[in-house]
Amino acid sequence: MSDILSQGKDRDPRGSRWRLIAVGIGIAAVAAVLIVLHLPGQRPVTGRPANPATAVNPAPSGTPGSIPPASRMPPDRPAMMAGRPLPRGTTLWLPLGGHRPAWLSVATGRTEPIRGLPKRGNGYQLIRIAGGWAAQPFPADNASCATCDSRLPVYYFADGSRAASRVGTADFIAPAATAGALWLVSYRPGADTSVAAGSAQEVSITGSALGPRLRLPAGYVIDKATRAGLLLVPEVPGPGAVRYELWDPGTRRVMRSFENVIAASPAEIAWMPGCTEGCRRVHVLDLPGGQAGEISLPGRSQAFEGAFSPDGRFLALLVTARIGAGGRAAATRLVVAVVASGRLMAVPGTTVGSGRGFAFGWQAGSGRLVADVSLQHGWQIAVWRPGEARLSVALARAPSGSWPVADEGPY
Repeated sequence: MSDILSQGKDRDPRGSRWRLIAVGIGIAAVAAVLIVLHLPGQRPVTGRPANPATAVNPAPSGTPGSIPPASRMPPDRPAMMAGRPLPRGTTLWLPLGGHRPAWLSVATGRTEPIRGLPKRGNGYQLIRIAGGWAAQPFPADNASCATCDSRLPVYYFADGSRAASRVGTADFIAPAATAGALWLVSYRPGADTSVAAGSAQEVSITGSALGPRLRLPAGYVIDKATRAGLLLVPEVPGPGAVRYELWDPGTRRVMRSFENVIAASPAEIAWMPGCTEGCRRVHVLDLPGGQAGEISLPGRSQAFEGAFSPDGRFLALLVTARIGAGGRAAATRLVVAVVASGRLMAVPGTTVGSGRGFAFGWQAGSGRLVADVSLQHGWQIAVWRPGEARLSVALARAPSGSWPVADEGPY
């Protein structure tokens, strides 16, 4: 098969959360790329949303004349993915985060607003959970009171629904391992969340408590829930590798640790340890069975984000495609691994300059991988199914201050 990477034998993000994959790779090539991978709203953010007014890379507005910060970062060529035009009759709706949450028809450009989300000054971030989306506003610009309650309202809307309902309040949100549920994490007012112990409650999408309230280990927050326990991550990671912990809330014991998690689902975890002897291998753990495997990446590639398909058969990875002067990543691309065999497939046409904001994920129920790249006046959105020879691509715009959320993931 022509799109199989010649040196890819085994197989190997995200969201997030947020996904803190930058910290562990520890080389300039990866660090330069990671700055632009997590534009607010582009990836599901686990935890308290960053204030877009103070973030390093605020979300692109998509209005004519606006230049997303990512596009100012050289190198930025190729600027776009390559493929055939998306057929106008294609049914593909993506949610829009930001100031005007809505559903965007990628093929036609039509938007339909999501009711029930009160207008907020800095807009909303969207977090994927099973069967739908949680929405939480970004903090207000003046949210600096050390003793104020920092919890923010949390809303839910189902896939395809044009109406949201309130679930509760929280400092942090994380997907649950089952449909129709999510985790809300809160701290006492004024707490230093880097060292304090948070209170976690699993709730239904209607806000009903599911099980007892938990006290988390100090300094940790839930990244995602799995069928084998809660995957925890430091709320404020230190220098070097980020160490995730698979924690059993019943026994309050850490069952296993992972360095630099790049993808997680209810049944699988993928991680890429720091650059040791096997630094170009992505490790994968099947949680129900306990089987572990490795994915060998081609050449000098490194992976720093991933997403398991909803059925667990595939893992999409964003990897370095070209290394420039000084070891800096000059371009990135998508590859997809078959989890059972470890076979790697290049996703055709997805090589873009590393200065471009890049988000991706699997669309639930369709088997399609969806990716978007931020452009000066909007976004390019691509659709691909494993085995297809070409991408299908479309250009899209969104209302000012809003952006498409392409990473749907398995939750």
